[in-house]
Amino acid sequence: MLAGSFAGYLLLSHWVLEAPAQHALLGVLLALAPPIAALVLLCLAAGRRRLALAVPVLGAALVASRLDWFTGHFHWLYFLQDAGTQFALALMFGRTLLPGQTPLCHQIAALIHGELDDAVTRYTRRATQAWTLFFLAMATISTLLFFVAPLSVWSFFSNLLVFPLVGLMFVVEFALRLRALPHWRDQLRFTDTFRAYRALGRDGSGRRDS
Repeated sequence: MLAGSFAGYLLLSHWVLEAPAQHALLGVLLALAPPIAALVLLCLAAGRRRLALAVPVLGAALVASRLDWFTGHFHWLYFLQDAGTQFALALMFGRTLLPGQTPLCHQIAALIHGELDDAVTRYTRRATQAWTLFFLAMATISTLLFFVAPLSVWSFFSNLLVFPLVGLMFVVEFALRLRALPHWRDQLRFTDTFRAYRALGRDGSGRRDS
């Protein structure tokens, strides 16, 4: 259900961006929906229910006061969300490669398997580097297409290609993992990675234990 709704949102966003002048108001609503929803969830998580209720109202008031600007520039909101998300993911992986940090892929593997041997430790560092470069490349491609290609081309990449490419990256990385770590073949399961990501999102900091 959730996956279908998300796919529908991406398809509708691409349809709007193919003819932005004709669907400007809908484009504004679609572009603002994710950040407003994220703010509402953050407020609810912090126990600020009144503020959560106020966020959509304040957003609507802002759009109404500057409607001409938003209808003429809503594609920038899409771009900032897309490129910003890709860069944030690159930063999330890349910062764990700094001295004193534990590579993110190592954290994920440790959550699944516990203590790791040297071969796995070396592989998880390389995998973290690969994910960092992947998301940097995605952010760079998105930025270049936004500024040099027709908006519909950028939208096709951003709305219709990004998530299949991320999925393909998962599959390729998993296949390389099986080849690089044959002695762990029986312990590697694709779904374990997603469970570990959720666990890290709840309490992982990326720092080495002292």
